Amino acid sequence: MTNRPIRVLAISPIPEEGAGCRFRIAQFMPYLRDHDVEVTLSPLFTTEFFRLVYKRGHLSKKVLGFIALSLRRLLSLTNVRDYDVVFIYREVFPIGPAFVERILSGHGFPPIVFDFDDAIFLPSTSDANKLIAALKVPSKVATIVGRSTHVIAGNDFLADYARRFNPAVTMIPTCVDTTVFRPRQGVAGARDPRGPVIGWIGSPTTADYIKGLGGVLREVAAAQPFVLRVSGTGQPIDMPGVTVENAAWALADEIELFRNLDIGVYPLVDDEWARGKCGFKAIEFMACGVPVVAAAVGVNREIIQDGVNGFLASTPAEWVTKLGILIGDPALRAKFALAGRETIESRYSLHVNAPRVAAVLRQAAASRSRKG
Repeated sequence: MTNRPIRVLAISPIPEEGAGCRFRIAQFMPYLRDHDVEVTLSPLFTTEFFRLVYKRGHLSKKVLGFIALSLRRLLSLTNVRDYDVVFIYREVFPIGPAFVERILSGHGFPPIVFDFDDAIFLPSTSDANKLIAALKVPSKVATIVGRSTHVIAGNDFLADYARRFNPAVTMIPTCVDTTVFRPRQGVAGARDPRGPVIGWIGSPTTADYIKGLGGVLREVAAAQPFVLRVSGTGQPIDMPGVTVENAAWALADEIELFRNLDIGVYPLVDDEWARGKCGFKAIEFMACGVPVVAAAVGVNREIIQDGVNGFLASTPAEWVTKLGILIGDPALRAKFALAGRETIESRYSLHVNAPRVAAVLRQAAASRSRKG
């Protein structure tokens, strides 16, 4: 193995268009390749099927498509022994028990490095796919963790869960390439004549969070003008009393969507699922020099120092007050932008965390050599 790169098969249920695959696997691949770790990325879903999954209905098309993709996935695993490490992001299949993971963790197969960035050991499903809830087996996460050579968890809450089943756990936060996610050029302050642009960027499965902030935003809008720009909700959002722009989300436009905002909002509900989140939207806002107001939940409390590099809010009254302050104070927005950017560069950047991912993969590959 010393004379050739380490070969890693990275298995993901979703393609690069999904943020998890993009930021937990794909963005590390250039660095890993330059450091003698060759990664082959094998997503289950195609981009087209991934988009279909989040649409309501189309049940027969989803079922037939999933069967075809599952067969393709199983065929792709016939050469798994050619690799030095199998890197599993979340799960091999999004439904059913850990049947394939049990086989892959057996004698003669490469070591498994398992990575997860959500509390997937809790029941959860998209509103667009309630029918598959009965087919999900959240308890399989414990099995996968226990059978892995090493586990990478996206935050300490997830790492603490994983250590119940496996002592070999490393916490590596979701991060961004700060040479790509960077602030826009020009002076701070609102560029839209209608007022500062407050932005939320998410997915159809998280759209309820911004909808739940509607009362707060209406109260703020009654006192100070602003524009709410939302993207990724799947369906347009309308909030009476609030000027709303529904911006189409596209992978190619992702960075510009973040960069061209004056304030970012990251609302969550304080529950176990939210505590398993990795604060990624806050990280993206801050990397792009956008001051953020975020729910005081889970890892957000670690990323954001309230009043130093952003604002945390626990109650509707706090949301109203802190959004109002930022709307009316361009100088404070500029201060938060600089401090937030420094936080991301020092703790949540690709150049800080890519070597840590490489070290875990090398350690796993070395464990196979020792066994051999």
